[in-house]
Amino acid sequence: MKRNDDLIKFESQRLGYGKVVIGNTAGHAIGKGVTAVYGPNGSGKTTLGTILEKGRYAYGNRLIFKDPAMRVKMLSFTDIHSLSGMEVQYFAQRMESTMNELVPTVADILGERMADPRWVTLTASLALKDVADKKINYLSSGELRKLIIVNALLSDPSILVLDNPYIGLDAASRLELDVMLRDLVEKGMSVVLLLCDAGDIPDFTDSVITLDHCQIKSRQTFAEFRDNNKESACEDKTLILPPRPAHNTIDYEVAFGIRGGHVRYGDRQILKDVDWCVRKGEQWVLTGRNGCGKSLLLSMVCADNPQAYANDITLFDRRRGSGESIWEIKDAIGYVSPEMQLFFRSNSNVREIVAQGLRNSLNRYTPLTQEESALAETWLGLLGISHVAERKFNELSAGEQRLVLVARAMIRQPELLVLDEPFHGLDASAKSRLRHVIDTMLSRNATSLIFVTHYIEEIPAGVTQTKRLG
Repeated sequence: MKRNDDLIKFESQRLGYGKVVIGNTAGHAIGKGVTAVYGPNGSGKTTLGTILEKGRYAYGNRLIFKDPAMRVKMLSFTDIHSLSGMEVQYFAQRMESTMNELVPTVADILGERMADPRWVTLTASLALKDVADKKINYLSSGELRKLIIVNALLSDPSILVLDNPYIGLDAASRLELDVMLRDLVEKGMSVVLLLCDAGDIPDFTDSVITLDHCQIKSRQTFAEFRDNNKESACEDKTLILPPRPAHNTIDYEVAFGIRGGHVRYGDRQILKDVDWCVRKGEQWVLTGRNGCGKSLLLSMVCADNPQAYANDITLFDRRRGSGESIWEIKDAIGYVSPEMQLFFRSNSNVREIVAQGLRNSLNRYTPLTQEESALAETWLGLLGISHVAERKFNELSAGEQRLVLVARAMIRQPELLVLDEPFHGLDASAKSRLRHVIDTMLSRNATSLIFVTHYIEEIPAGVTQTKRLG
């Protein structure tokens, strides 16, 4: 790495933003081309990206920019709110048309920007099709990520900082993003990738900055990092799950069934003629390209989407719309998705959030018992996040937030577990630990499972059946 290629030098030994301080004893820098900032969940990656974008003069930071006029733009999944200028307040609201009349479409938000000739080129390069008339909160996670990147590139940043850009993208979309990044670098832009999985670092990366416990540990070429990094997965073979909480088990044969399934929003047919039956104890992987309707189908499984009533759907042997309680349905399902994390709001601490998963939906927020708090601590320990028990949800890294919601969904050890990309944003150690917990629960409880992923290596060992959309 040539020092004359350094674009941003970290001169101060402490770099801070908000409550987070990152140590920089060696004096590192962001270089020209592609820089990967790599570290486990909670190591300070997102804070460092925020410092690059907003904190060059704040909190006593001393950052030396090679060109003071350089513009840094950082992107993350939560940018849906800044993109739309408004906030959907809770998860199910995004599916309720009467509550979404004021939610803008992509065309409403971008307006004249879509007339820019680069819009056509950029959207084509990422295979982002037919999104102009979509409401912003109906975008799939992959479509949203692509749109955010395109929107940022229309502003001509000098340095683009991408926080975990690959999560939520199918294999084809990952390749498309890599092609776009190579092209941007060839045209003179520099890119900083904030990554928690070493396997996500692209082979065209120029340098790798490693963080751990909010300390910059090293700066290496990609070749040096590849040779020196021997990341070991932490998998506790002695893991013992707590007993399944005492609750009324459901006597059923079909956990979820749909016949001739269809969903339409305006002129857009998203799901058509979907037939699927998940029987008791069966473990399925649900797959398909970005935007094919996977998360939308799951919203009907989990009683979040009003269009379920226009479909022939069975949940736990009962036809939807036959007088069943929506809360009874939800109490038998443990559900986690990227969208749920995006919209999750709570003023409780992490221990309380996890313990609330033990309660039925109408009794979730009354004071917890000692036994409930202790069981929440056990699950935090199983997933390796005991250290965040007293913290608030919005103080956590994205990976830590994901693990909290997984613990909340699994603590009840429900009849049906619906996991929509549960490894989304987790480092290698956290993935290994969570995979072991999932496999143990499935084998012991004969839990019905619907599992969504774009990556074969993430599929639990017990999964034997596949449903493909699109």
